[in-house]
Amino acid sequence: MREWLVRENIKLKIVDPKDADSLYEQIEKTRPQLAKFMPWGESTKSVASERAFLEYCQDRMAAKKLWVASIWINGHPVGMIDLHNIDLDNKHAEVGYWLGGEFQGNGVMTDCLKKLLEIGFDELNLHKIKLMAEEVNLASNAVAKKVGFQFEGTLKDEIFSAGKYHDALLYGLVK
Repeated sequence: MREWLVRENIKLKIVDPKDADSLYEQIEKTRPQLAKFMPWGESTKSVASERAFLEYCQDRMAAKKLWVASIWINGHPVGMIDLHNIDLDNKHAEVGYWLGGEFQGNGVMTDCLKKLLEIGFDELNLHKIKLMAEEVNLASNAVAKKVGFQFEGTLKDEIFSAGKYHDALLYGLVK
């Protein structure tokens, strides 16, 4: 299994359906926050559905349309980070991520995103990586800015979460 060191106690590892129990536990603990910003926050209701999602991820990775890793802290998976909508012809992709609530606010996602950018630009040979965050998701917007993403525009009513449409801020980073 491929893995990348982020910090001494933090790694990124290619997703594995065997991690469904631990990831689902983090989803359960963080559900109210995830549901505010992630359309899947309410719909992931069981370990089986998380396992099925991880299997789907492996299939999409095999098709080179997705690159996704679990975020591991102190030997346990506690979140995920990915490159999705990979377009190898135009050499671009979009970033997505989530992290268990008890691990937020310590720069973990900022460091994981920096590592993901290295992987995207250096290993996957991408030219541009985009990040979209709900306008009201201050933490996610801050992470984008900390790692050097440039604001490209506002997408009106782009994300449906928590029962309504929200504007999204679009950021881009070119190699």
